[in-house]
Amino acid sequence: MRPSAEPRIRMPVYADGIEDYVAMFRAQPAAPDMAQMRLFGDLGGARFAEGLNPRVRRFDSQIAAAKREIPLRIYDPGGTGARPAICYFHGGGFSLGSIESFDVIGAMLAESTGAVVASVEYRRLPDADYREAQADCDEGFAWLVRQAGTLNIDPDHVVLAGDSAGALLAFTTAANMRDTHGDVPAGLLLFYGTFAMDAGSEDYFASDDPLLTQLRIRQYIALFQRCGGVAHHHAPIDRTDLAGLPPTHIVAAEHDPLRAEAERMGSRLAQAGVQTSLRMAPGMIHGFLRAVAVSAPAREELADAAAAIAPWLHSAEARNA
Repeated sequence: MRPSAEPRIRMPVYADGIEDYVAMFRAQPAAPDMAQMRLFGDLGGARFAEGLNPRVRRFDSQIAAAKREIPLRIYDPGGTGARPAICYFHGGGFSLGSIESFDVIGAMLAESTGAVVASVEYRRLPDADYREAQADCDEGFAWLVRQAGTLNIDPDHVVLAGDSAGALLAFTTAANMRDTHGDVPAGLLLFYGTFAMDAGSEDYFASDDPLLTQLRIRQYIALFQRCGGVAHHHAPIDRTDLAGLPPTHIVAAEHDPLRAEAERMGSRLAQAGVQTSLRMAPGMIHGFLRAVAVSAPAREELADAAAAIAPWLHSAEARNA
């Protein structure tokens, strides 16, 4: 009698360049604490842009807010007339990431869309609580609209964008603007967002993402909850007040443990009457936007996202010119 065959383990197939990106990410030195992890992230941020030369002008500024200043970085692609703009919030599990370590995304987003991009340095957990981080994002978007004349941008064509934790912050900023009758963004661009914040989700246990592991997810969610993350609002996927949000484009990644909740978030928004589109990026992992220097498919995904939001950034006359 022949022995039964061993079960075959299916190995994930990543897009070209993604394994190189993972190796770059893992090359960062081990750090004993949060402060050093952040410093290593800033020191090594430039490696994610090696070989790229985005045609944008960068400069840093600060937002004068109540009892604090909020740093931000502006990426200006040039152009004449009132340009469109994007207010962008970086990822990093609410505790890591910065305008420096995510610099390549801001620059490439500005070049690919032709929009002025403002990347906001919101306060991070656990140094601040979630409400303070969200307040910085709300203020960052409101500031960008207020400074439209100075920055030569069109206040009617400002999109909110974010990746991972930044996608949750961008979503909530849009909802807050709607609820306070503020300047509602022209659209939302959400890359592989964390929309459920449920540490017990079965989706996380089947993940084959090499970087966003089950342990990392549990740690991020625990920190989010400990710092008041759902004290004032439900997680985005559990909210029942989705109607009236701006048109939304969601980009998910095939091998991301957050993939399923991105799909559910898209369905929830569409059911609420929000104009919604969803792109599932094949062969991609969580955080793939920072792989644009080593992965041609990652650059293509960014270009596709830019095309998807072009109607919100540019008037019909500008698109047809």
